[in-house]
Amino acid sequence: MKRNFISGLTTLAVLAGGFFFSTERASASVMGALFLDGGSVTVSATSLTWGGFAIVNGITTLSYGPTNTVVPGGDDVTLKNLPGPLPMSDFMSFAGIPTLHFTLNMVGPGSANTDCSASGLFSHGGECSAFNGVPIVLSQAANGTLVALGVSGIVSDGSTPVSNWSGEFSETITSLNGVANPTPLQIQQFFGGPTMPNSNTIASTYSGTFFAQIQPITTTPETSSMSMMLLGSGLILVALGRRRKHPPTM
Repeated sequence: MKRNFISGLTTLAVLAGGFFFSTERASASVMGALFLDGGSVTVSATSLTWGGFAIVNGITTLSYGPTNTVVPGGDDVTLKNLPGPLPMSDFMSFAGIPTLHFTLNMVGPGSANTDCSASGLFSHGGECSAFNGVPIVLSQAANGTLVALGVSGIVSDGSTPVSNWSGEFSETITSLNGVANPTPLQIQQFFGGPTMPNSNTIASTYSGTFFAQIQPITTTPETSSMSMMLLGSGLILVALGRRRKHPPTM
């Protein structure tokens, strides 16, 4: 009986130690939400050229290392121009955090619909791309055209496990060559779409919304853990919806 009791305590200690170790590993990985504002970009039919740096928004919750967090307004972010070879290491670089590495694995996809007319948008979920295969998605907004670019990859702070990250850059184009509230069709035609890309460019600001989470393990999460995950996803969608409804103006 005593032997079984000691064995049980030993097993419990091992399990507790394992849980503590896994918690420590998890806490040292990159997790949370990253919101960027204030960046500038020059968009052409074939490329994105970033200008200057973006600023971390105050609602950012991105954490890394055992207790570190990305500082809103304090950690300027620079980005590598697109297109480029994938995977692209250090796609996003933080001036004050040299150990934080965002690798870009995927850009887009864009919309399979290149009919940016009103009828084309109506029949394809309200979205289009200026050219076939271009990852940028155009959609009608109340005050112009919402331009969005989805991105995803992995992020690490040098510890394990690494995390997945995904999100989008977006901006509402409210004026184009003196035309207020341009439509997706007007944006498409400006670039020569859908078949004749030209050298025209649009200079704009942008915002970014991204989320990082530890790469999933093979075990099934407990019910309480799953509930928290679903709640977190719901809050993320609410936050993203609010940002998309109130985009910055040019």
